[in-house]
Amino acid sequence: MNAINPDDLVVLHVTGPDRPGITSALTGIFARENARLVDLGQSVLHGHLTLSAFVEVPPGSDVLRQTLFKVSEMGLRLEVSMYRPAVNDPAQDRNNCALCVTLLGALEDGVAVGRTTEYLAEKGLNIREIRTLSRRRLTGLELIVDMPADRRLTAVEMRALRGEILALSGRLGVDMAVQRDGVGRRSKRLVCMDVDSTFIQMEVIDELARMAGCFERVAGITERAMRGELDFPSALRERVALLAGLPMEQARRLLDDVPMTPGAEVLVRTLKALGMRIGLVSGGFTFFVDEMKHRFGLDFAFANTLEVEEGRITGVVKGQIVDADRKAQVLSDMAHVYDCRLDQCVAVGDGANDMHMLRLAGLGIAFRAKPRLQAAADLSLNASSLTGILYLMGFSERDVAELAGDIPEGCSGR
Repeated sequence: MNAINPDDLVVLHVTGPDRPGITSALTGIFARENARLVDLGQSVLHGHLTLSAFVEVPPGSDVLRQTLFKVSEMGLRLEVSMYRPAVNDPAQDRNNCALCVTLLGALEDGVAVGRTTEYLAEKGLNIREIRTLSRRRLTGLELIVDMPADRRLTAVEMRALRGEILALSGRLGVDMAVQRDGVGRRSKRLVCMDVDSTFIQMEVIDELARMAGCFERVAGITERAMRGELDFPSALRERVALLAGLPMEQARRLLDDVPMTPGAEVLVRTLKALGMRIGLVSGGFTFFVDEMKHRFGLDFAFANTLEVEEGRITGVVKGQIVDADRKAQVLSDMAHVYDCRLDQCVAVGDGANDMHMLRLAGLGIAFRAKPRLQAAADLSLNASSLTGILYLMGFSERDVAELAGDIPEGCSGR
């Protein structure tokens, strides 16, 4: 094929009400008039078409006149300009680094979108494409951003950028995340989730402590652990010892009315519809986590085992304790069992006990998490429901509705 002559290259922009047959009519003219179609892009937003074509027009061709007549006949508008290559045009470097900036929340007033795009411009990052994730109200956007051709983000620079985006999201009251754009974002195969305050909206050990009449003492031990005075295994053993004598039948009543985190059911149905593996790994207890696995048809579940004698909790934890190291090991083991690479795994959690797991996974998401975990995670969700995980993985609300048989209210899920 002959090289493109830039002097013969024109840019056509067609806009107006969308209907079937527009693209085929225009490309048919290009073919009949021997015009060479160099590039083509099209989008439809609320029934309004925007189509752009880069066309090499040979000398003597009638393609522009024929296109103008056809566009006018269809009630559309046509703008024609000569091609002028942009300085540092990212399209000239197909290997250029691209980032995806996701916004989830109330975006209709334009404040968050405006401040985010201003921030990106200040950073010298060019927005190549904007994708709407939501269907009705504007509650989700993806901004596909090109880095300058002479720049490549190091891991340290990427983490710093994520930190700035996280701080900006906190000021704006929406969820924002930045990650490298590419096929890997949509090729995840396994999701491993924490349970307490992540998959469910409660801490099981706190509720057991209320039943046993020792909540304040258990809370005090938890606070010591959070201050770093106790490691997780030691804190767990101390707290479980206070549950001694609690009837197991009473403990199981917690399963009668579990406060699920909004979006949990939709998340599971969607992931299962995609053929993905999903499971739970918890510093809580098997009697509870195993039942969650059964109810939701999950692939795996790991937690701590309470010793029970004569129907009562003895206050002893049996076997290996599921701490931060064990959670990471479970993720690694499940990736091996289901023949996944670790970069195809997603880990989701809210506490320091989840840190190693999130760092090991290809995508680690801090969900309404403690500041320390948010600083270590790849991405954070603070205002969104669990369906926000799907949007960070590259799916839209339309995808979720189709796969889960459900139409969420909005990407924020609040």
